[in-house]
Amino acid sequence: MHRGRRLTRTIVGTVALVFAVSVPAWSQQPSAAPPPLSQADQTLLPQIYAGMDLNRYLDQLRNQFVQLDADGDGKLTQQDADLHALMEKIQMRTVSLTGVLRYDLDGDGAVTEDEARRGAKYDMRGQLALSRLNASGLGIEEQIERLVRSVMALDADKDGKVTIAEASYTSRPDVTRAFAGAGLSGRASDAVKLAPSGELSLADYQAEGEALFRKIDSDNDGKVSQQELADYRRKPEPPDAKVRSDAAAAAQKRLAEQAEIARKKQEALDAERAACALPKASDTAKVVLLSAYQTDALSSVTIGSQDNEVHAGRVEIEPGSEPLYVVIASYGPTIWQFSGAVERVERLVMTSSRTGPNSGDARQPSLVGATGIPRDRITFFSRSNCLSYFSEAPSSASLQASGVVNNATGKRPDVVATKYSVASFSIPSGKIASVGDQRQPLIIQKSQGTLNIIGNLSNVIVQAGPSRARDEMERFYPGGVIEIDPNAVVASAPVAAYEVLPSQAGLVQLLAKGLLTQNRSGEYIVRQKIRFPAGLAGAHSATFLVMRGAPYPDGDPGHSCVVLEETGERKGGGACR
Repeated sequence: MHRGRRLTRTIVGTVALVFAVSVPAWSQQPSAAPPPLSQADQTLLPQIYAGMDLNRYLDQLRNQFVQLDADGDGKLTQQDADLHALMEKIQMRTVSLTGVLRYDLDGDGAVTEDEARRGAKYDMRGQLALSRLNASGLGIEEQIERLVRSVMALDADKDGKVTIAEASYTSRPDVTRAFAGAGLSGRASDAVKLAPSGELSLADYQAEGEALFRKIDSDNDGKVSQQELADYRRKPEPPDAKVRSDAAAAAQKRLAEQAEIARKKQEALDAERAACALPKASDTAKVVLLSAYQTDALSSVTIGSQDNEVHAGRVEIEPGSEPLYVVIASYGPTIWQFSGAVERVERLVMTSSRTGPNSGDARQPSLVGATGIPRDRITFFSRSNCLSYFSEAPSSASLQASGVVNNATGKRPDVVATKYSVASFSIPSGKIASVGDQRQPLIIQKSQGTLNIIGNLSNVIVQAGPSRARDEMERFYPGGVIEIDPNAVVASAPVAAYEVLPSQAGLVQLLAKGLLTQNRSGEYIVRQKIRFPAGLAGAHSATFLVMRGAPYPDGDPGHSCVVLEETGERKGGGACR
């Protein structure tokens, strides 16, 4: 029933629109005859209300200007008003045709009086039923008849049918005149009159509005009160030359500031695009996308800083003649060692999410490197967020990464290979080797109270009690430490041999040299000068006890806990464990 009432109101209103067009509220004048208004007052005053501040008013003018600029060229001319008028005619014609021809019950493209009456009764069936129950049906019947007469009044040739051409009110001069000045076309035309040259810019439009606002704002508090608005309406006076000059200068300054902001944003966008740009792949190249969270092994050399934990992995290029465009993404800093048919690689692109010790800054380049590929065939992104790593394919992350590669290289990846932790990739087949996969699985069987352990026990680490560096190293880095010649690495930052190997490998190294010892709780005792191994964060963190007389270690302890015997002070980034 409610839907019927809404539909009826829509139909009645649509047909009524054909004969009487209301002037929008914003263009209506008060009932009391005020003094004559200037063009600026007629155009801009209706948009100022009590309580409005200047900034909000200027924002409103800017939004209106954008709306009135029909062709989007940044200026208002009569052409904008004409374009709005054309589009409004089309819109009005569509509304009229829909409102009238919805009664074309037999679909012959014309509406008869009987069809109009039957359709109107259908639309108003709910009201009819209620009115009959209340014995007030005459009012509804009269509404139906008025609607039918309104529809049939469009029958210009009086043949008893309203055709498509007759239903279009744009063919009626009286209706077209009624719409003149209404809608965006009228508002655009009024705005253009503010410019003697017939061409109005945004700065000019806002300057006119600001001058009027300041004239009304008699106490100069940046807001228009109800009294100030009423006073101005009683005695409208154009702004004097100084007010207009100040408003024009403010508008130009505001426009210049906005242009500068837009310029800086565009420069930043252009810089980001340039930072993530890649050479296009050749027509015959096969694009290979590889990704991993980490590799199974650590590198013996670091990139950028002694405090960076760098992994190492291998990429075997299989024999073939087809050029390869290789893109590798990882989470941690990694050096990839290429071997095999390396002459097939036409381009190598590498990236990682980490850009520094235990951190990642999207504005900084990734920490990555490679051996076996000439420098002139290697490309590094200038930012670390150009391409994100993924550890499963297909996945949302892998699809997004493939899209980035496609946009940058001009070709979608032919091969996508990934694993959480890898020892090596073979391409272009996409085969992955992992040290963990090479180990025989451990099977535990229990039958009638007896526990049988079957498997290669040499690969089983049983840890009970305090943590031990070598055990943890084998667990975290089953591929060990790969010896790499720093002079053979092409990297995104300087490469150097580690003074102390990273993470648990460094702890093992310091213990072997006698520079560290452990107590029964597994805490590391420092009695002489050392350097913290890089990467002691999260599960890799440890507890260090710096004894009296021993200098505080160099480097970054990460999330490790450091306790000084001299003062009992606790340092470091994590809790003691």
